[in-house]
Amino acid sequence: MRWDLRPLVVLDSTPAMFPGVTQTSDGLLVSFSTVPDGMPGGQVGVVRSRDGGRTWGEPTIVVEPADDDEAALTQVALRRLGDGTLLMPFCRLRIRGGYANRQATLHMARSEDDGETWELSDPLELDFLEPLTYGAVVETHPGRVLVPIWGREREGERWRSSVAVSDDGGRTWARGTTTIAYDPDARLRSAYAAPRANSLDASGEPLFDNIADPDFRPHADVDGFSETSVARLSDGLLVAILRQQGVGGDEALWLYRSESRDDGASWSAYERLDLTGMSPALHVLADDTLLLGHRVYAPDGGGARPATVVAHSHDGGRTWVDHVELIDPKGFRWTSEYQTGYPDFAELEDGSVLAVFYSLDPALGNQRYLAANLLRRDRDGGDASG
Repeated sequence: MRWDLRPLVVLDSTPAMFPGVTQTSDGLLVSFSTVPDGMPGGQVGVVRSRDGGRTWGEPTIVVEPADDDEAALTQVALRRLGDGTLLMPFCRLRIRGGYANRQATLHMARSEDDGETWELSDPLELDFLEPLTYGAVVETHPGRVLVPIWGREREGERWRSSVAVSDDGGRTWARGTTTIAYDPDARLRSAYAAPRANSLDASGEPLFDNIADPDFRPHADVDGFSETSVARLSDGLLVAILRQQGVGGDEALWLYRSESRDDGASWSAYERLDLTGMSPALHVLADDTLLLGHRVYAPDGGGARPATVVAHSHDGGRTWVDHVELIDPKGFRWTSEYQTGYPDFAELEDGSVLAVFYSLDPALGNQRYLAANLLRRDRDGGDASG
C-alpha cells in the first residue's frame, strides 16, 4: 500500500491534544483535551469539519473541570455508534500526593444530535480504583459497547489494561471490566523512567507551570500496561494493541498485542510486537485492512527520529508493514518524542484516510495543537512513502 500525504491544520487557537475523530451525518467531529495527564484546569472540547477536513469551525468546550484543582480529560476516544449516537469517554482527575497518586473517575459524554449537545454521565459504576480512559469505543453488536481503560484496579497494584462492557449502548455497566493484560511485577528501571528536571518539585508534585515545555515529562513510578486501542475486524476478531512500561523487565517500550474471539469476555496471552512506542491507535478500513498509528520511541541519544507513524496489517495485527511518517503541517521538525503523537483515523467516502494527531508549535509558545494528514492511496500500490 502506498500513501500520498497532504498536511492540514485542524485546531491551533487553543492548546489541544489527544484527538479522537469520527464521522457524523454531516461531516467530521474531533474531540480533544487542553492539558496532558490530568493537570489542573483541563477541559474537553470538540471541533467540526463539514468539507472532509479541509476547513474546521470554532471549537466548543463540552466538559469543564469542577474546580481549579480538577482536570477533565479524554484521549483518542470519540466514536459514533451504528444508531448515530456519539459516545466520548472522559475522566475527571485530581493529582494529590504525587503524580502516581491521581484520583480518577470515568464518565461518558453522549450526544444524539451529532455533537451539537451533550449529556454528561455521573461516574461509571466500575469496581476499578483508577479507571483512566484511552482508546476509542468499540461496538461489537447493536447496544454492546466496549470502552478500553487502564490504571490500577486495586491499591498497590501495577497498571493493567482492561475493557469496560455495556449491553445498553453505554448507559449502564453491569458487566464491569475484563482484564486484557496485567504484569504484577512490571518495573521500568532504565534512565528513561527518571522524570525530567523541570517536571517535578522536591516533593514529587508536577510543576504545572511547565507543561508547555517540550521536555516536560513527570514520569509516574507505577509501570505496567497502559494505553490500549481495540478494533473489531469483519470476522468478529477483536485486536488490542497495548503500550507498556517495564513489562517482563523490558526497557525499550515494546508494544504488545492481545486478541479476543468472544466479544471481549476473555483475551489471549499478551505477545510482544516488533514495534516500540506509545499512543497506539487502531482503525479498520472498509476493506478490512487494519491501520495502526503510534508515536515512535525516541529517547534522547538513542538515534531514533521522533515521529508519529502509520502502518498496516492484513493478519490481524500480528505483523505490520509500510511504516509512513506523518508530516507536521507547519513544517516543524520534531526534536523530542513528546512533541507529537496520539493519532486517530477516519476513512472518508473517497477512500482517503484522515489521520489527526497532535504536534507542537514553537511560535505559539510551544503550544500543542491538532494537526492532520490526508492519506490517499496511490493506484499503483507499492511501498509507503511520505
